[in-house]
Amino acid sequence: MIKIGENDEVPAPKPVRKPRGKPYRSAPNVRSVSMLGIGMVIGAVVGAGVTLLLAPRTGREMRRLIGDRAGTVRRGNGVWYKLGKELRLAAAAKRKQLERDEARDRVRHNAEAKQVETV
Repeated sequence: MIKIGENDEVPAPKPVRKPRGKPYRSAPNVRSVSMLGIGMVIGAVVGAGVTLLLAPRTGREMRRLIGDRAGTVRRGNGVWYKLGKELRLAAAAKRKQLERDEARDRVRHNAEAKQVETV
């Protein structure tokens, strides 16, 4: 503790920690990136196979169910459609506000510039 006054004490600063690990000097080698890609593809294939084997419905029923859900999304009855619509409206309102603010600032700047010229 560091004393400042009679009753005031401030904790002493902690020493700065040295970063651990190796410094980042170059991009990872191509082999490790390609192995990651291969692993992801193999994982996706195995996951799809397991999903098909353990699916609770037949292929025809699943395709119909997926088509129905996709149709719901396309028709705009879902929550995601409503969220997207709300976000678009909010973005448009914010864009209008920013354009108004920019125009107002431009008018003020021009008025100030004319005042300076006349003085």
